[in-house]
Amino acid sequence: MNRVEVKNENVCLKRIEEKCINCGMCLKTCKQNNDFENDCINCGQCILTCPTGALVPNYDYHKVLNYIKDTDYTVVVFVAPAVRVAIGDAFGFEPGSFLEEKLVSALKEIGFDYVFDATFGADLTIMEEANELIERKRQNKVPMFTSCCPSWVLYAEKYYPNILNNISTCKSPIAMQGAMIKTYFADMYSIDKDKIKAVSLTPCISKKYERTLYPDTDIVITTNELILMIKELGINFNELENKKFDKLLGKGSGGGLIFGVSGGVMESILRTAYYMINKEKAPAKFYSFNEIRGEHDFKEAEVDLKEFKIKIAVISKLTNVKKNFAKLKSYDFIEVMSCPGGCIGGGGQPLVSIKDLPEFRKKRIENMYVDDSKLLIKESYMNPEIQDAYDYYINKKNVELHTKYIVTKNFTNNDKISIMDDREEK
Repeated sequence: MNRVEVKNENVCLKRIEEKCINCGMCLKTCKQNNDFENDCINCGQCILTCPTGALVPNYDYHKVLNYIKDTDYTVVVFVAPAVRVAIGDAFGFEPGSFLEEKLVSALKEIGFDYVFDATFGADLTIMEEANELIERKRQNKVPMFTSCCPSWVLYAEKYYPNILNNISTCKSPIAMQGAMIKTYFADMYSIDKDKIKAVSLTPCISKKYERTLYPDTDIVITTNELILMIKELGINFNELENKKFDKLLGKGSGGGLIFGVSGGVMESILRTAYYMINKEKAPAKFYSFNEIRGEHDFKEAEVDLKEFKIKIAVISKLTNVKKNFAKLKSYDFIEVMSCPGGCIGGGGQPLVSIKDLPEFRKKRIENMYVDDSKLLIKESYMNPEIQDAYDYYINKKNVELHTKYIVTKNFTNNDKISIMDDREEK
């Protein structure tokens, strides 16, 4: 069959059979981005390139609306960075328009009780992962790969199980924020955690799969699903007044914000790692790291953290993991995102003309960095809400912010590939 297989048990993706013309575009996209076929890792890029709209996210937004109507529950939503530079595509705004406060207003209008910024979870990830990077480098347990992208982690579990010890043990920002909502937020507001429904709003369909692994997040909806909610409820998005995120798990730093673009995780963690080592703010280069910014599929640089220098690489599209695999052991820290341009190009983003996709991604990236440049706090360690969370809760309550990985596919010995062998001998 000239198309990707969509299994009934897939929690991320579904096919509307009567719309499918078996054109093969989905299969072509899968090969271009992931270098395999019919072994879905939930990236959702096939949704963005399906010419008939036959492939869609596995919709969960009606569950959200039902919980909002049920007064027994406190319904909380937290918003991933990349959503705010894409939501306007569905409502006539210029591509990449940064619409954070209008987005918050729409979510309030829908009826969510609390609207939080997922960059709080990103800031937590930065703190944990920067510390992990430093310790791994000191112990020569590098390279370390990022763990934010669930499609990348699933890909590694399936195809490169011997590198799982090289992937950061940090949960993703969404998983961390879900955990904090069911603990920190629940305790601070004296709400029974079983009466809280935590909803993650993401550009990514793969987070629907990740949610099954970390059930503190109850439901994941995509940017596309939010657009459907707004339209079905008759909300005039363009006329909404601007509103700000709620407090406690509210606005994150600029470092958390740029998690939505390829290279943003790397840049953010390096800002904080430099501070953790030297107890001083990182140099200006760490706030406009041109070598690792932009939509290029493979970027690399060397960074001086004073105590040591590290070699870094930034990868988007999983084909580039396989293509560059042999040399990855020469790096200390590697960011991997499955989608072109990072999360801004996620499979749950609004549909646009296929030929215009590169230009839309470029505009989203540009405007994400523009907002980072405007923020007073650009480092996770300077975020007062993060400082309070560690001082008054995380350090006392031992909140679980880390995880471990499993092998999800059977391999022969010849299939297993390790990039640690020569380093482990030292």
